[in-house]
Amino acid sequence: MTEESPITTVQRLQPQLLTHFMHLIQAGDLSHAYLFNGMDGTGRQALAETVALRLFCQNVTADGLPCGQCAECRRILAGDHPDVIRVVPDGQRIKVDQVRYLKAEFTKSAVEGNQKIFIVDQIERMTTGAANSLLKFIEEPVGNTVALLLTTNKNLILPTILSRTQIVDLLPVAPKELASALADVGVAPSQQTLLTTLTESIAAAKDLVADDWLATAQKRVEHWFSACCQADERAFVRVQTELVPLATNRDRQGIVLDMLVEVWHDALLQQAGPVAKETLSYPQVATQSQQIAQQLSVDRLVAVVTLTLNTRQQLAGNLNFQAILETLTLQILAQVAR
Repeated sequence: MTEESPITTVQRLQPQLLTHFMHLIQAGDLSHAYLFNGMDGTGRQALAETVALRLFCQNVTADGLPCGQCAECRRILAGDHPDVIRVVPDGQRIKVDQVRYLKAEFTKSAVEGNQKIFIVDQIERMTTGAANSLLKFIEEPVGNTVALLLTTNKNLILPTILSRTQIVDLLPVAPKELASALADVGVAPSQQTLLTTLTESIAAAKDLVADDWLATAQKRVEHWFSACCQADERAFVRVQTELVPLATNRDRQGIVLDMLVEVWHDALLQQAGPVAKETLSYPQVATQSQQIAQQLSVDRLVAVVTLTLNTRQQLAGNLNFQAILETLTLQILAQVAR
C-alpha cells in the first residue's frame, strides 16, 4: 500500500488548519513561531511538513497547496533540504548536542534563497536549559525564518515559550473513527475504549497491543485497582511485582500512569449510577468501580482522580517511577480507608 503523503494526511485530519496556514503563507502573514499542540495521530508532523512544503514549492496547485512533486518538495520529503531543519528526540530526550546544533543553525542565514524553517518535535522532552535556549531565537529571529515547535502536551512547556509563540491546538481524532480503525486492525472490543484514551495514533495503538502488552497491562491495573478498592495493602506490593515491570521505557511509564487515571475515571463516571460496560475502559472491573463509586463521596473520589492525574507531572519532573506509583498507592489507600 502506498504511504500517505503529509499533504493528504493533513487534508484528512486537519482540513481547517491546512486551509488557514495555506492562506497565511499566500498572504505573507505567517508568524515566525508556532506551537502545534496535538497527540500522536492528530497530524501535527504532517501539518508542519506541509507548511514547509508550501513555503518552498515551485509548482503550487490551483488550490493553493504544495504540489509534492517538484524538486524542492521531493528534497523536503526526503529530508534533504538544507533550509528545513528538523530535530526530534534522540531517545527519551532532546540532547545537548542537538540543542547546540539548533543554536548554531539559528544564527545562520538560509543556504538557498532567503527562507528557513525549523521543525522541532516533542519539545516537551527538552530540558529547561535547552528550552530556554529557544527563547532568544523566538524573541529575535534571524532573517526570514519560521519555527514550528511540536508537542503532545502544551501543559509541559515553559510558560515563557508559550507566551512567545502562537499556540495551535489540533483537533483530536473522532473517537468513533478511531474505534472503527482499531477494530479494523484487530483490536479486541474490550481494549478499544481504553486504547482511545491512551492514543489517537493507529500505529501507536498497534505497538501497544503487540505481544499482548496492553492485555497484560489491563489485567495488572485491574488487580491493583481491586486491591485499592478493598483497602488491601497488597496493592502496594503489586506496584513492584506487577506494574513497574510493564514500564520498560519512559514512554511506557507514561502509558501506565495514564491507565491508572482511566481506571479511576471509570469509577467517577459511575458516581451518578451504572453506565454501559462498553463505555468503560475497564469493563472487567465494572462492578468494583461501581461499588467504590458508591462507597466514596464525590469529593474523595475526585481527590483520588486528581492524585492519579498529578503523576504525569511528577514523571515529567524526573521523579522515580516506582516511587511515584508507591506514593500514589499509599495516598489512595488512605482515602479509601477513611
